[in-house]
Amino acid sequence: MKKRITSIVILSLLLNLIPLRAQQTESTTAKALVPQIKFKDYISVQFGGFVRAEYYIDNREMVSALDGLFAFFPENKNPGADGKDLTKVMQQNLSTQATRFTTHIVGPEFLKARSSAYFEYDFTGGNTINFRLRQAWVKLNWEKAGILLGKTWNPFSETPFPNVVGLHTGVPFRPFNRADQLRLTFNPTQNLTFLLAGVFQTEHKSKYDPSLSGDTRANPIPELHFQIRYASENFSAGIMSEFKGLKPAIRTTGTLGTFLAEEKLYTYAFSAYASATMSLFNVRIGGVYGQNLSEYFLQGGYAVKTLNEETGARTYTPSNSATAWVNLNYGKKWVIGIFGGIQKNLGFCSNPLEGGDFFGRWQNVDHIYRIAPSLSYNIRQWSFQAELDYNIAGYGKVDYSDKGKVKDVEDIAGIRGIFATTFYF
Repeated sequence: MKKRITSIVILSLLLNLIPLRAQQTESTTAKALVPQIKFKDYISVQFGGFVRAEYYIDNREMVSALDGLFAFFPENKNPGADGKDLTKVMQQNLSTQATRFTTHIVGPEFLKARSSAYFEYDFTGGNTINFRLRQAWVKLNWEKAGILLGKTWNPFSETPFPNVVGLHTGVPFRPFNRADQLRLTFNPTQNLTFLLAGVFQTEHKSKYDPSLSGDTRANPIPELHFQIRYASENFSAGIMSEFKGLKPAIRTTGTLGTFLAEEKLYTYAFSAYASATMSLFNVRIGGVYGQNLSEYFLQGGYAVKTLNEETGARTYTPSNSATAWVNLNYGKKWVIGIFGGIQKNLGFCSNPLEGGDFFGRWQNVDHIYRIAPSLSYNIRQWSFQAELDYNIAGYGKVDYSDKGKVKDVEDIAGIRGIFATTFYF
């Protein structure tokens, strides 16, 4: 028996970690098949996860990530020598890379607090053996307070996740980011939570210029997050805020030589969400307004505002952008859903240097829209899902004399069909 438990533990640690519904929806998650294992009387371990196979087909090339599983919006037109659009190419793929293993550990009481730990892996190496550490944290929970240390969802992107089929979870209309952090929570009542966190960019980072030795470790302060959340049985809502300081360059070079860079860039962002359940009907809404949000897979970043030719010293101006989304679902075994999102590029805080460097995402995109109906069938450990994503991206020219706003916009439409099968254990 002892050898069998040891084998199970070794195999699970090599593979790893909990169900996808931390990323999609809690209500349809199947009960884990794998029982808890006790290492000692005061330590128990719960293994879980899921196997997901996802087929998708696009009517044209998409701006995407993670081998195309994250599809954001259609690529811009690219006329060839004969005038035909070179990006008007149908593409398809069948992928199991989202398969995931999780481990949740409950430990002994420490400092009069309940202790626990969690870590999670998925597969991002395609057909090669390559695990990616998604989460790894330890937590202490008292009656009205808690401390979390480690890598988990960035507080700005943690809740709520819309119930969509696509692995993109509503990006680029809501933040998506995991990071190492120190998080403090306080619960003055059963329904109210205050959250304060210091976050360090690790897996998802702001854009930097490597030639200027830009690096998140040179940032003057960690990202600072403050949130207020309310949650009851059928309703939850929250407001979130972020303050971030960057040092885009460590050294600069001009005609007089190389110098230590001193310029810093400080930005902020705000977000709000709400979720309500009435019998079989659920509605979730959210929105973001902020500056320099590229590490969240949102439009924006920062641009060079001035440049000193002698020292290479730069000043910067951050972008401004806003997003909003809504997700409606009805059913339990059969679930009909629809997701809608909008993103708007609001330009920079001041005029960027014409032709100067931009560090971020999608500077020439003025707006993005998505409408995505879906249908899911959930039975025991299985979930079968289908979704149709209709995306529009407005491409244009950057007007440097008008704070980098995008002009002469042309809408490009793209369609993605998704079919996914997931088995939870």
